[in-house]
Amino acid sequence: MRLKSFTANTLPEAMRLVRDALGADAVILSTQPAESGLGVRITAALEESPLDDLYFGSEPASYFDLDTIAEALSFHRIPAGLFDRLVGAAASLSAEDSVMALSGALDSELTFAALPAPLTPHPTMLIGPPGAGKSATAAKLCARARLAGRKTAIVTMDTAKSGGLAQAETFAHALEATLLQADQPEALPDAVLACGDDHFIVIDTPGANPFLDEDLERLTKAASASSAEIVLVLPAGGDAAESAEAATAFKGVGASAMIATRLDTARRFGGLLSAAVSGRLDLLAVSASPHIGDPLHPVNPVALARMFLPDEMAGSLNGQTKDLKRWSKQ
Repeated sequence: MRLKSFTANTLPEAMRLVRDALGADAVILSTQPAESGLGVRITAALEESPLDDLYFGSEPASYFDLDTIAEALSFHRIPAGLFDRLVGAAASLSAEDSVMALSGALDSELTFAALPAPLTPHPTMLIGPPGAGKSATAAKLCARARLAGRKTAIVTMDTAKSGGLAQAETFAHALEATLLQADQPEALPDAVLACGDDHFIVIDTPGANPFLDEDLERLTKAASASSAEIVLVLPAGGDAAESAEAATAFKGVGASAMIATRLDTARRFGGLLSAAVSGRLDLLAVSASPHIGDPLHPVNPVALARMFLPDEMAGSLNGQTKDLKRWSKQ
């Protein structure tokens, strides 16, 4: 299958471009506003050869509906280039249904990794923009380590924010975790050393503006002082372009992985995908609740595909996060 995108001022003009380039047999995969905000963008496909549809004694290439995948990706506002790559990858796969086709496509674009192990010998530092849910994510990581029988410690640098220290104290008390403060990056080595080797350590940093050099410089110093694994915490429902730019900026600080939060308040996940792909970040987990008693959900390509294709697009997309636990087990 050959994919091609066409942009024009109006839909009829775009359709004429499709017919002129691909002919009357072209299949329209998606219609969406142009990236500039002016005009319309159509993605169309054409079978490379009519022989592709013939049966020669082996199973047909696939049983899924490519339109379903294109519709879902369009709904989630996937950027044009990534949209084309995902649809193209799905079209090239032999898959039994849309979920498996999309999961294969996602696997070709993203990398997945496990959450920090409770016995990891180095701290985990959480970075991200203000309000991303870093403190709650730190608590959830500690809760996970506690369930594994590990002592835990939270080193908070978020002491300037109103209520930030009180929130950290509340989380630490609920988790029976050691709480230490490090107002400046230079204080991190002593704080980490004070925790002891028998603790799972999470460093909670203040919210940082990814487009402000001063904030990024502070994070870079903290990362260097702590020798920690840097994990970006980013809300899932952000604008795709903004999320991609933010992830790229935080990648420059040293982030190697990402946890997506606020899935319970988002309906479109284009920002999640754009951030992970543009920042070249391993996707570790997602969070669908701000409550520390609700766990982080590890993800894999199949679980992620089900987030984009709830019940294979049967019914409304409103409940797409309800089965997150089930999807994460796939």
